[in-house]
Amino acid sequence: MAGLEVTSLTKQFGETRVLKGVTLGIADGEFVSLVGPSGCGKSTLLRIIAGLETANSGTVTIGKAEVTNTRAADRNLSMVFQSYALYPHLTVAQNIAVPLRMREMTSLQRVPVIGGVMPGARRQKHSIAQSVARAADMLEIGPLLGRKPGQLSGGQRQRVALGRALVRDPAAFLLDEPLSNLDAKLRVQTRTEIAELHRKLGATFVYVTHDQVEAMTMSDRIAVMMDGEILQCATPEIIYEDPDDIRVAEFIGSPKINILPIEQSGAELSLFGRPLKWREIGESTRAMQMGLRPEALRLTQSAPHFKGRVAHIENLGAEIFAQIALNDEGLRVTLRASPAERPLIELGAEVGLGFDAAAALIFDADGKRMRKIEIIAGLTPEVA
Repeated sequence: MAGLEVTSLTKQFGETRVLKGVTLGIADGEFVSLVGPSGCGKSTLLRIIAGLETANSGTVTIGKAEVTNTRAADRNLSMVFQSYALYPHLTVAQNIAVPLRMREMTSLQRVPVIGGVMPGARRQKHSIAQSVARAADMLEIGPLLGRKPGQLSGGQRQRVALGRALVRDPAAFLLDEPLSNLDAKLRVQTRTEIAELHRKLGATFVYVTHDQVEAMTMSDRIAVMMDGEILQCATPEIIYEDPDDIRVAEFIGSPKINILPIEQSGAELSLFGRPLKWREIGESTRAMQMGLRPEALRLTQSAPHFKGRVAHIENLGAEIFAQIALNDEGLRVTLRASPAERPLIELGAEVGLGFDAAAALIFDADGKRMRKIEIIAGLTPEVA
């Protein structure tokens, strides 16, 4: 196994700049997810790492070797595609064995009739069969080895694709949205299996997805990409609780983070005309926005920080999400409430809201995080 590093990668298709100087280091044995909206460049970055695309500039290093100009077959990487890419005429065992047959057997040894009598062919086949059996046992697909892909479910096909990647003993695994063809229940099950496989192998995984839940639940670190750039690469906890950019804050988290405008008059800050208690540590104030996760808001009947009307309710059983309309201009916030608070939330009802000042995230007008501005105690409570 080995770590990966890409440095100042750029890629352009015609006039379109897909990657804009991407730099990312991935440690040996680390699980890193590349996450972002469609078209942000994450799959292109993965394909450049794999050697399936050529960068316009920049370098790719695997372990201590630069492989920027090395062909894909010589990079010792295993890639799992969204479409599984299984051979329909081969059995599961034969599909898993394909990379080993190509690497360990000569062209004559692979010929169906003649190959069986070639020197060393029997030994090679036995070794390959053992490797296939080990991979199948690890993925619990031993009983499927004699079947063909058309006889398998989507989840079973995904395991076969993983098995084919596993037998190569690669320097790293590259997975390009491998769960997107599965239904919701199978996605939950298979992402658990992939995370457990990573822990068993201690291997380097680079995982591309647009699904933030996959990235948050499986990764050691998440690299959030937008418009051909990595905005932030950090642990799931930091990405969620301490984002560097408002685009990261808005992309990660479901429901989406609430963004509210902060008004400024001289050294005074206010929210919806109400003063904010705040302090500044060596940073000049400017136009600002406040980010509040749905769980940072709370219902309160006495001295609310601000008020609104319940516009929509989503009851998920273990938790309730309520959209609260704050004014006539369509500004809404989403509140995460407990089932015990359901009687307090009725469509059209006016509710009072407070918020956890320590959880407030402050961004400037350009969406960059302002870490030296600290909200101390929320709004001055409204006098009834």
